[in-house]
Amino acid sequence: MKIAMAIACTSLCSMIGCALDDPPQLDDVEQPSICGPTNDAQFVNSYNGTLGPSIAFVQANKGSKGAMESSPTGGKFCSGSLISANLFLTAGHCVDTSTVGQFVSFNFERAANSTTLLPQTHVRITAVVEDARSGVDYAIVRLEGTPGNTFGIAPVATADAAVGSAITIIGHPAGQPKQIEAGTVASRSGDFLRYGNVDTLGGSSGSGILNSAGQIVGVHTLSGCTATGGTNSGIRIARIRAVSTVL
Repeated sequence: MKIAMAIACTSLCSMIGCALDDPPQLDDVEQPSICGPTNDAQFVNSYNGTLGPSIAFVQANKGSKGAMESSPTGGKFCSGSLISANLFLTAGHCVDTSTVGQFVSFNFERAANSTTLLPQTHVRITAVVEDARSGVDYAIVRLEGTPGNTFGIAPVATADAAVGSAITIIGHPAGQPKQIEAGTVASRSGDFLRYGNVDTLGGSSGSGILNSAGQIVGVHTLSGCTATGGTNSGIRIARIRAVSTVL
């Protein structure tokens, strides 16, 4: 992970029990960024439909979302989305010189209304295809095999989400099993979509920001919410498309 931007990405091993050989660096630990007094995120298979998106929407869109990890027994530290059979979109600050040979875990989820974990599939990262081109905080890595054929592929939008439109983030806050949060776009400025009603934690970095059609309209990168205000934010998809040779 790039230390200059790693405040938005962490394994938070003390919270989730990472392997002892995978301790967090101080600069890797993002402070919780909850919008308001409580964290409203729900585990995907126990989601009750109260955050806006339907239960069917979450079930249809959760499969392509994965958690980055140093090894199959190490802690999770970032999130992302399959955008083809073997390409995975995440945040640029989640990627560094040690990324090749690390893994993405799919199906890191709790069973419905349970703390029991479902069986995971750990897929090796074989290449970094793009990393922060033109300074934009996104990355695309190549995975071994064709996991998209098994877990699904998230479509990538061709245009930014409108201010006020509904968005959903499905990812791994604090490196925990997959969760869903949802809200609306508060504003667009510079490279960023901003949202003041979508809770995130370290580990949410790299999560795809989904529109109501399940298309990726951005990549979550930064915290900024507090109990009384502020916004979290992510790189808007039009900015990524402007610099990417893949999308």
